[in-house]
Amino acid sequence: MTGLHKARLSETQMSNSAVTLLAEALGVDPKVVDENVSIRQTSAWDSLAHFRIVLALEERLGRKLTPIEVVSVRDFQSVSNLIQACEI
Repeated sequence: MTGLHKARLSETQMSNSAVTLLAEALGVDPKVVDENVSIRQTSAWDSLAHFRIVLALEERLGRKLTPIEVVSVRDFQSVSNLIQACEI
């Protein structure tokens, strides 16, 4: 397995982690979670769901999110980026 393949596998795993985390926090089927999920585009992403997402991220990362991180959690990419930054 090449280094590039390992990196892609890692990205896929990170994406799967974000999908699972968001699906559970939003109470939706993982099949409907994709790169387009966001606080503005997803009706299930209300203030309570946002709180559940933050709590799930804190549990996953093993630390509290900073206030800036809490407000930056706005879409699939931001969740994925937080997971990836802490897994590297």
